[in-house]
Amino acid sequence: MDNSYESLLNHIEGVVGSGRATISADDSNIVALVQETIRSGKPASFYLSRDQANTVRTWYWTPERVKRSGIKVVSNEEKDKIESELGIENIESFRCTRIQCESCGHLYGAFDFLQQGIRLHGADAVRAVFTLENATFLRSNPSLVAVCPNCNQLLSGGIEYDCDNYGGCCYPDPELRERIPESS
Repeated sequence: MDNSYESLLNHIEGVVGSGRATISADDSNIVALVQETIRSGKPASFYLSRDQANTVRTWYWTPERVKRSGIKVVSNEEKDKIESELGIENIESFRCTRIQCESCGHLYGAFDFLQQGIRLHGADAVRAVFTLENATFLRSNPSLVAVCPNCNQLLSGGIEYDCDNYGGCCYPDPELRERIPESS
Protein backbone atom coordinates (compact mmCIF):
# COMPACT_ATOMS: atom_id res chain seq x y z
CA MET A 1 0.00 0.00 0.00
CA ASP A 2 1.24 3.50 -0.88
CA ASN A 3 2.57 5.28 2.25
CA SER A 4 0.55 8.45 1.60
CA TYR A 5 -2.65 6.43 1.19
CA GLU A 6 -1.84 4.44 4.32
CA SER A 7 -1.19 7.68 6.22
CA LEU A 8 -4.53 9.10 5.03
CA LEU A 9 -6.36 5.96 6.15
CA ASN A 10 -4.61 6.12 9.53
CA HIS A 11 -5.83 9.71 9.97
CA ILE A 12 -9.35 8.73 8.96
CA GLU A 13 -9.20 5.79 11.37
CA GLY A 14 -8.22 8.19 14.15
CA VAL A 15 -11.07 10.59 13.35
CA VAL A 16 -13.65 7.82 13.19
CA GLY A 17 -12.19 6.22 16.32
CA SER A 18 -12.86 9.47 18.19
CA GLY A 19 -16.57 9.20 17.40
CA ARG A 20 -16.64 11.45 14.33
CA ALA A 21 -17.39 10.62 10.70
CA THR A 22 -15.61 11.37 7.47
CA ILE A 23 -17.26 11.70 4.10
CA SER A 24 -15.62 11.48 0.72
CA ALA A 25 -17.44 12.54 -2.44
CA ASP A 26 -16.97 14.72 -5.47
CA ASP A 27 -17.06 18.49 -4.94
CA SER A 28 -20.63 19.00 -6.13
CA ASN A 29 -21.99 16.42 -3.68
CA ILE A 30 -20.01 17.85 -0.76
CA VAL A 31 -21.22 21.38 -1.57
CA ALA A 32 -24.82 20.13 -1.85
CA LEU A 33 -24.49 18.42 1.55
CA VAL A 34 -23.19 21.63 3.15
CA GLN A 35 -25.98 23.67 1.54
CA GLU A 36 -28.65 21.26 2.75
CA THR A 37 -27.20 21.28 6.26
CA ILE A 38 -27.27 25.08 6.35
CA ARG A 39 -30.87 25.13 5.09
CA SER A 40 -31.94 22.48 7.60
CA GLY A 41 -30.86 24.45 10.65
CA LYS A 42 -28.84 21.48 11.94
CA PRO A 43 -25.41 22.20 13.43
CA ALA A 44 -22.37 20.60 11.82
CA SER A 45 -18.69 21.27 11.26
CA PHE A 46 -17.15 20.81 7.84
CA TYR A 47 -13.50 20.78 6.84
CA LEU A 48 -13.64 21.72 3.18
CA SER A 49 -11.15 22.21 0.39
CA ARG A 50 -10.63 25.87 -0.55
CA ASP A 51 -12.58 25.37 -3.78
CA GLN A 52 -15.51 23.75 -1.96
CA ALA A 53 -15.54 26.52 0.66
CA ASN A 54 -15.42 29.22 -2.02
CA THR A 55 -18.38 27.62 -3.82
CA VAL A 56 -20.37 27.59 -0.57
CA ARG A 57 -19.38 31.24 0.12
CA THR A 58 -20.49 32.35 -3.33
CA TRP A 59 -23.84 30.62 -2.83
CA TYR A 60 -24.36 31.79 0.75
CA TRP A 61 -22.98 35.33 0.82
CA THR A 62 -25.23 36.94 -1.76
CA PRO A 63 -25.11 40.75 -1.90
CA GLU A 64 -28.53 40.80 -0.17
CA ARG A 65 -27.29 38.52 2.63
CA VAL A 66 -24.13 40.60 3.17
CA LYS A 67 -26.20 43.78 3.41
CA ARG A 68 -28.86 42.33 5.73
CA SER A 69 -26.38 40.55 8.01
CA GLY A 70 -24.13 43.57 8.50
CA ILE A 71 -21.00 41.43 8.15
CA LYS A 72 -17.92 43.63 7.95
CA VAL A 73 -14.18 43.20 7.59
CA VAL A 74 -12.44 43.55 10.93
CA SER A 75 -10.75 46.93 11.30
CA ASN A 76 -6.97 47.23 11.44
CA GLU A 77 -7.25 48.39 15.05
CA GLU A 78 -9.25 45.32 16.06
CA LYS A 79 -6.88 43.03 14.11
CA ASP A 80 -3.94 44.58 16.00
CA LYS A 81 -5.73 44.01 19.33
CA ILE A 82 -6.52 40.39 18.40
CA GLU A 83 -2.90 39.77 17.47
CA SER A 84 -1.35 41.51 20.48
CA GLU A 85 -3.78 40.40 23.20
CA LEU A 86 -4.96 37.01 21.93
CA GLY A 87 -1.91 35.98 19.88
CA ILE A 88 -3.99 35.10 16.83
CA GLU A 89 -2.36 35.94 13.50
CA ASN A 90 -3.28 35.46 9.84
CA ILE A 91 -6.74 37.00 10.06
CA GLU A 92 -6.31 39.34 7.11
CA SER A 93 -9.61 38.38 5.46
CA PHE A 94 -11.60 37.87 8.69
CA ARG A 95 -15.00 39.52 8.77
CA CYS A 96 -17.91 39.15 11.15
CA THR A 97 -21.24 40.51 12.25
CA ARG A 98 -21.61 42.39 15.51
CA ILE A 99 -24.15 42.17 18.32
CA GLN A 100 -25.00 45.10 20.57
CA CYS A 101 -25.56 44.20 24.23
CA GLU A 102 -29.00 45.43 25.29
CA SER A 103 -27.87 45.76 28.92
CA CYS A 104 -24.65 47.78 28.69
CA GLY A 105 -24.43 48.80 25.02
CA HIS A 106 -21.13 46.97 24.37
CA LEU A 107 -20.64 46.03 20.71
CA TYR A 108 -19.63 42.35 20.64
CA GLY A 109 -17.36 41.78 17.65
CA ALA A 110 -14.42 39.75 16.38
CA PHE A 111 -12.18 40.29 19.41
CA ASP A 112 -14.92 39.21 21.83
CA PHE A 113 -15.90 36.25 19.67
CA LEU A 114 -12.33 34.96 19.42
CA GLN A 115 -11.71 35.60 23.11
CA GLN A 116 -14.84 33.58 23.97
CA GLY A 117 -13.65 30.86 21.60
CA ILE A 118 -10.33 30.71 23.45
CA ARG A 119 -12.15 30.40 26.79
CA LEU A 120 -14.29 27.55 25.42
CA HIS A 121 -11.77 25.64 23.27
CA GLY A 122 -8.32 26.87 24.26
CA ALA A 123 -5.90 29.20 22.51
CA ASP A 124 -4.15 26.46 20.55
CA ALA A 125 -7.42 25.22 19.03
CA VAL A 126 -8.48 28.70 17.92
CA ARG A 127 -5.03 29.54 16.54
CA ALA A 128 -4.89 26.22 14.68
CA VAL A 129 -7.95 27.16 12.62
CA PHE A 130 -6.13 30.22 11.30
CA THR A 131 -3.08 28.18 10.27
CA LEU A 132 -4.93 25.69 8.08
CA GLU A 133 -3.17 25.56 4.72
CA ASN A 134 -5.34 23.26 2.63
CA ALA A 135 -8.65 23.23 4.44
CA THR A 136 -11.32 25.70 5.47
CA PHE A 137 -13.33 25.10 8.64
CA LEU A 138 -17.02 25.91 8.23
CA ARG A 139 -19.49 25.71 11.09
CA SER A 140 -23.14 25.71 10.09
CA ASN A 141 -25.98 26.56 12.45
CA PRO A 142 -23.81 27.07 15.51
CA SER A 143 -24.94 26.55 19.06
CA LEU A 144 -22.56 29.16 20.52
CA VAL A 145 -24.31 31.74 22.66
CA ALA A 146 -22.44 35.02 22.65
CA VAL A 147 -21.81 36.47 26.11
CA CYS A 148 -21.10 40.15 26.68
CA PRO A 149 -17.59 40.41 28.18
CA ASN A 150 -18.56 43.57 30.11
CA CYS A 151 -21.73 42.45 31.95
CA ASN A 152 -21.98 38.68 31.22
CA GLN A 153 -25.38 39.18 29.57
CA LEU A 154 -26.36 36.46 27.09
CA LEU A 155 -26.66 38.16 23.72
CA SER A 156 -29.56 37.46 21.42
CA GLY A 157 -28.96 36.66 17.78
CA GLY A 158 -26.05 34.82 16.26
CA ILE A 159 -22.71 36.00 15.07
CA GLU A 160 -21.59 35.06 11.58
CA TYR A 161 -17.97 35.14 10.50
CA ASP A 162 -15.94 34.28 7.46
CA CYS A 163 -12.37 34.25 6.17
CA ASP A 164 -10.11 32.09 4.04
CA ASN A 165 -9.35 29.52 6.76
CA TYR A 166 -12.48 29.83 8.82
CA GLY A 167 -15.62 29.37 6.74
CA GLY A 168 -17.67 30.76 9.53
CA CYS A 169 -21.03 30.32 11.06
CA CYS A 170 -23.67 30.05 8.43
CA TYR A 171 -27.29 29.71 9.30
CA PRO A 172 -30.53 30.85 7.75
CA ASP A 173 -32.44 33.28 9.92
CA PRO A 174 -36.25 33.22 9.55
CA GLU A 175 -36.40 36.14 7.11
CA LEU A 176 -33.78 34.71 4.76
CA ARG A 177 -34.38 30.94 5.07
CA GLU A 178 -36.74 30.87 2.10
CA ARG A 179 -34.49 33.12 0.00
CA ILE A 180 -31.32 31.03 0.14
CA PRO A 181 -31.03 29.58 -3.37
CA GLU A 182 -31.72 25.87 -3.77
CA SER A 183 -28.68 25.14 -5.92
CA SER A 184 -25.24 26.59 -6.57
